[in-house]
Amino acid sequence: MKFGKIVYALLVCACIPAWAADTDWPSRPIRFVEPYAPGGAADITARTLSQHLTASLGQTVIIDNKTGAGGNIGTDIVAKSAPDGYTMLLAYTGPMLINQYLYQNLPFDPARDFVPVAMVADAPLILVVHPSVPATDLTSLIAYARENPGKLFYGSSGTGGADHLAGELFNLRTGTKIVHVPYKGGAPAVLDLVAGRTQIEFVTIPGGLAHIRSGRLRPIAILSKQRFELFPEVPTIEEAGLVDFDINNWYGLAMPAGTPAPIVETMNAAVLAALEKPELRARLLEVGVVPSWKSSADFADFLKREAPKWENIVRASGAKVE
Repeated sequence: MKFGKIVYALLVCACIPAWAADTDWPSRPIRFVEPYAPGGAADITARTLSQHLTASLGQTVIIDNKTGAGGNIGTDIVAKSAPDGYTMLLAYTGPMLINQYLYQNLPFDPARDFVPVAMVADAPLILVVHPSVPATDLTSLIAYARENPGKLFYGSSGTGGADHLAGELFNLRTGTKIVHVPYKGGAPAVLDLVAGRTQIEFVTIPGGLAHIRSGRLRPIAILSKQRFELFPEVPTIEEAGLVDFDINNWYGLAMPAGTPAPIVETMNAAVLAALEKPELRARLLEVGVVPSWKSSADFADFLKREAPKWENIVRASGAKVE
């Protein structure tokens, strides 16, 4: 743990006992709304974290999967919950940043209706192709896509997801015309890619891990700043030749706006303590998720900085959801 994180955690924890004695929080189970289906990277992250938060907070943290509408249904539930510290959200790139520019009538305002609690992890995407595609690196893939406009299809977990917009940005930046095929989730998209019904995808590492290892999918580049330890031979997309291709896929925690600051800081400190545990870090890394903590204030600043980027990508791509 870095020295700054140690100091932060000690300062926060030093303030907890006196406040907790007055408020008795938490005195009952905490509802942890996860707006995506069970089994994916988001769900694994939420369930792994909830086990450690249960132990440290002394109350059960209960996962509640509320799926649908690109994560908007579960996110809206938390937005309209009482700001008492007993409901929190697994915040994600889509509902917290992208969807406000995609949907005409979003039922919540991500900037107004939530308080960011903590960044939890990065979940980088990896660009993969079906073995039938005669490309082994990014340069040859771009050349092949340019020679075959409209003939390469890429699946995604749904319109407006980070994996969809990664493909749109790829078209914009490379002058290619790969064709989007939206699915109802990442799993069916990957299955069609493995079957050869689509040819290319910006897949989550958990979704593509087994297929990459078996050779059923060929990795081209990872969409992160550093190489990933499970695939040290796979270059970052910048190393492969496409600079400023900034697609962030991450998970964090958020609570309803108005949640008392001491609760937010207590939960943030609990997240930091959990992410420093070797067994939790190992569990996340083995499925392709990189532990990455931010304080509440830093997480809020991150969201403010990221919003204009996603607005520009959505507008340039012309993506819309009715």
